[in-house]
Amino acid sequence: IDYSNNEPGVFFEIEPEFQWLAGRNLRIELDHTYNQLRIPAGRLYTANISRVRCVYQFNRRMFVRAIVQNVHYDFNRSAYDEPDDQDDVYQRIASQFLFSYTVNPQTVVYVGYSDNTRAYNDSPLTQTDRVFFFKLGYAWVL
Repeated sequence: IDYSNNEPGVFFEIEPEFQWLAGRNLRIELDHTYNQLRIPAGRLYTANISRVRCVYQFNRRMFVRAIVQNVHYDFNRSAYDEPDDQDDVYQRIASQFLFSYTVNPQTVVYVGYSDNTRAYNDSPLTQTDRVFFFKLGYAWVL
């Protein structure tokens, strides 16, 4: 159902994924989602969402992880009731990097970085935010 224009539609989606254990310590995952919504007036939008996730496990206590995701929507403005309110293209790239170290079974240290970039229509990709973080998790024993 096309909720914006209140009419029936046909939705198609495919989600291939690939996982690779590259040795004892490295795991790489790739996945992609392709979906499209068609209405009687034609294609409403096409979405492509790709994600890469890599985890390297140094030992039982320490690992690093990187995730990068690309979201790309291509809209058919002429199929919308109000085409001036709709963008032609929307793209977002998000990335996250995390380091984790388990000091003991009750204490974990996380250090990481994450950011987002976005683009609309003809505008270039622009970074919208950036975060550096540190977290110390500790369980009190009573």
